[in-house]
This record gives sequence, structure tokens and C-alpha cells, in this order.
Amino acid sequence: MSKISNDIMLKKKKRIQHYSAVFSLMVGVGFLSNAANASDNDLTYLEEMGKRLFFEKISLQRNMSCSTCHTADTGGTNGDSNINLEDVAVTGSDGVMVGNLKPPTNKYAQFLNEVGDPEGLKLFDVACPGFAPAPCGGAFWNGRAEGDLIETVHNIDVFAGLNSKYESMYKKYLGPVADQAHASPFINPLEQAKDGKFKVCTQVRGTTWGRQLYQYAWGEHLRCSYRQVDEIFARFSVALAAWQMSSDNNRFDSKRDIALKHDEDGLFDLDGFTDQENDGHDLFYGQARCFFCHQSGNDQGVGKFERYTNDFYFNIGVPRNH
Repeated sequence: MSKISNDIMLKKKKRIQHYSAVFSLMVGVGFLSNAANASDNDLTYLEEMGKRLFFEKISLQRNMSCSTCHTADTGGTNGDSNINLEDVAVTGSDGVMVGNLKPPTNKYAQFLNEVGDPEGLKLFDVACPGFAPAPCGGAFWNGRAEGDLIETVHNIDVFAGLNSKYESMYKKYLGPVADQAHASPFINPLEQAKDGKFKVCTQVRGTTWGRQLYQYAWGEHLRCSYRQVDEIFARFSVALAAWQMSSDNNRFDSKRDIALKHDEDGLFDLDGFTDQENDGHDLFYGQARCFFCHQSGNDQGVGKFERYTNDFYFNIGVPRNH
């Protein structure tokens, strides 16, 4: 597909020619909470839909969203200190049921680089180079987001009945992040506890933005039929993955990232670090050998997209928690 075609498909509402639809979408934007307000003009239709799905309270009591358990100011993990201290897992939408693990971060697991290619977590691979057959790594400690669950395990063709251009544009979003979205917190009775995929679809369709963004992102009307609900739900998962893999969610704006960006030679010792912080870097990559597990892409921590993980599983001797 040509770049012009991509721009027409992907750019936001300023390129839409159907002004009545634009007005409806703009009205919908106006009534969303500030946390969900996607003002970045670089977001694609698919990414913006994913962002709105993430912040919409799609739950049994309409009191929980993905952002309830994955808060931006705590690195995409649970931001309630009392829960973290006493309960670990979060109480679900019904106010009674409790999840079975602490919400992991939804940031930096997998993202798109400057040319739009996925980086970070790779497809779940049971043939680890240099290791006996075992999971290389995944988005979770139990490896449940394997990277091919939607199409291979659940046998759902996300792009069925669509123009082939959608597969060429969106195939890169299939993987561990989309798998986890499809798992799914929306319909997990311990979490958001919505009563099935159909109820999720009808709630999204009833929002001020759902129908318009779905049509702009996927090129067809959002019709919540039982016959097509599996494909629609999987497309919601792809949209969620698209936003979670975008630079809007993965900002790489830590003190380390900022200091490295403005450093004169782009190497440690960093001008913006204290002596103690620079000594910590030397210890991390030197005598302490932390970098053996905690590095991604280089061995000196100067990569632009350093995440401090190699995504492998390691047995460090901690006994199983039964």
C-alpha cells in the first residue's frame, strides 16, 4: 500500500470528509474524562479506539476500566498503596471477587519503534537458543500470553471479510499484548466481570465514540451480532494492543531517558546524573552483573529503547508459592 493510502486510512479526524460523522465524534470526545481524552494528533484511528477502550468502564457495575488497575503514574501497575500492601490483587467490579495476581505493568512490554516495527516481547518461543526446550519468556510469569492465541489457539480470523489492506496494516499488533487483551479482563469474573463478549460489544456500541471509531479503524459498521462477536471482540483486542504499543503509552521519559537524550556524547557517565547514580550504572554493568538478565539490546545501557529486561525466564531458586 502506498504512503498516501496509509495516511488516508490512519490519520485522525482532520482528514475525514464526512463532516456529520466528525461532529458526532467530536461531541463524543468532549464528554470523555480528561484521562481518556486522546488529544495527540499522531494517534491512528485504531490506537485512539484502543485508548478509549482502555479508559472506558466496561464492567459489570460500570465502575472499572483497564486503567483502574493499570495507572499511568505508577508505571501501568496498580496504584492503590493499601491494596499493594495488604491484598496484592484487586477486588473486581462486583465488589466481592478478587483477582489472582497483582496487575502487571501494561507499559514497555512491546512497542513500535521509530519505523513502526514491533520491539520488546517476541512471539512466545519454546525453542530458546542455548537452552533446553522451555518458554523463552512472555508478558507474564506464567507465560499465558503466548503471542498466537487469537488466531492459532482460538481460531479467530481477525481480518475475515475485510479488505486485505487491514491485515497489512494491523498484523503487527497481533502478539502477546493482544493476547492478554483478548484473555480478557473485560469478561473475567474476577475482574471487570462483563457477562460475555456480546455485552462488551453492546456497551462499546452505545458510547459516543464506539461506532464511529470502529468504522474508521476497520472500515465497517459495528454490528453486535452473535455470529460475528468473536471477530469484533478480537478486533477490540488488536485496538487495545495498538494503543498499548504506541508512543502515547510508552513514552520513555524516565530520568535516565531524559539524561541520555541530552548528554553531550550519549554515553555514561551522564551529565545529568549525580556521581552516585553514575556509580550505580557502573556497578550494574560491572561487578554486580545485574545486566546479565536486565538488559535489552546493548550491554552498557545507552540504547534509546532500553527496558532492562531480556524477556527470558530464569529460575533464581525462589520456591513455588502454593
